[in-house]
Amino acid sequence: MSSHQYFTRVYSRLRKIHIIDSIYNKNSFLYREISLMLCLLLLNTCSSLTEQERKAKLIQIFHSTFDSSRSSKSAVLLIHSDRLEIHTKASAGAVKNKNDYLATNVDQPFHIASVGKLFTAALIFKEIESNKIKLDDKVESILGKERLRGLFVFKNVDYSHEVTIAQLLNHTSGVDDYFESTSDSKKGLIHEIISEPNRFWTPQDLIEYTRSQQSALSRPGTEFHYSDTGYVLLGLILEKINRKPFEQILEQKIFQPFNLKHTYMHLRSKPQIKTSLSLSPIFLMNQDVTNFQSISADWAGGGLISTTEDLLKFMKALTSGKIISKESYNSMKGNYKFLDGIQYGYGLMNVKFGEMSILIPNIANLEGHSGILGTHLFYIPEFDTTIVANFGSSEDIDSSYEMLYWILSELESINTIHQKSNNQEPKL
Repeated sequence: MSSHQYFTRVYSRLRKIHIIDSIYNKNSFLYREISLMLCLLLLNTCSSLTEQERKAKLIQIFHSTFDSSRSSKSAVLLIHSDRLEIHTKASAGAVKNKNDYLATNVDQPFHIASVGKLFTAALIFKEIESNKIKLDDKVESILGKERLRGLFVFKNVDYSHEVTIAQLLNHTSGVDDYFESTSDSKKGLIHEIISEPNRFWTPQDLIEYTRSQQSALSRPGTEFHYSDTGYVLLGLILEKINRKPFEQILEQKIFQPFNLKHTYMHLRSKPQIKTSLSLSPIFLMNQDVTNFQSISADWAGGGLISTTEDLLKFMKALTSGKIISKESYNSMKGNYKFLDGIQYGYGLMNVKFGEMSILIPNIANLEGHSGILGTHLFYIPEFDTTIVANFGSSEDIDSSYEMLYWILSELESINTIHQKSNNQEPKL
């Protein structure tokens, strides 16, 4: 494909994509990317990029995203594919280490935010496979009436007796989100995290916050409402079944068996191997909350620290049937609408850029999860490829999704070149 054809294809996709409404903003990442492509087109209209050049472009896309970030101070990326013969790692920015700043290491530990929901969901499916629980089990039968009191009252009717484990997993239980309420009339705890930095939040505190400060958004099983409160309840279910703290369950059933030596629950446990690398900075609403005790508010919904390599190990084990069966993994997929082009299942997010607008041609789908800090763990079945990224800032989640789109476009081209070089018919 010539540079002209390549630019025309990418431009036609991006100028219409919903998440890229800033494309004509001269300060935006995408504007600069397109400007760069135009320059390359003028300089070399007849050449096409080789496979190695496209692999190098993956790193350029990452650095362009970081350079255009709103508040990210440190970022990491890992792209791995046995099929495409890729194992690319990159880092950007700096991390404070005692009284100095050091360049971000590619193995820098970071807060994985809601990517942690994949871990919680995997643990639930492990218990299902052990016949300890079922998806349609009533939560009340496990946690009791008092624990659910006031959480599922909708239009003056208490529906707590109807709520199932499946509804907590796929965010259809109706319970509000303690972290960032989806109701316009209710507040979220994200503001308390910033205003009360020394407060340590227990799971019981988080449940009580939803009970006292929020209201149910719908009857169970009728609507999708993303809820960290629902995942706190899942964590409590796991503790009740296993009779031990959630962080110990993670350690014994995932971290140790699958060699995740640098992964642990923030402020509640320690990694198997101590590292000299500092925790990557965490920015919520442009506020540095890295050392806040209040970050303890992120629990079974995503309170883990990890690295790109550990998350790659986890995703490979999850998708290959080692943590749970392949049948269970496939059942985690679903089609509840989260946002345009993003569907949700039982703890698994599916990103379909081609469904964000009828004007965007189809491109490979992602399955995995993302987090508010511009944190991503996604698997691409079409290319047998895993992408891990973190920007550490709630202000850069949109640009990090833009980055994923650009990376997917490059991987699509790499896959085509790779198939031709191996005398395979490329997918149409």
